[in-house]
Amino acid sequence: MAFPTTAAAMSCEELCQSQGLPGRMIPVPGQVSAGCGLAWKAAPEDRALLEPALSGAGVPVEGFFTVELLEFVRE
Repeated sequence: MAFPTTAAAMSCEELCQSQGLPGRMIPVPGQVSAGCGLAWKAAPEDRALLEPALSGAGVPVEGFFTVELLEFVRE
């Protein structure tokens, strides 16, 4: 999830930590264009838990994004 302001990102982090919701705060990945530069990283299936919690708390979300990453293994 990306946020329009840093205050919204911090509100998300506080809410998620207090309610034991999954995820963690990260810098916005380069593939995503968002306002404040912070994003909440969680599995796509966690959206069903996160979206209503944030909406109910009045935390604005700029967007939900799925970024697929390739895993490289060094041998």
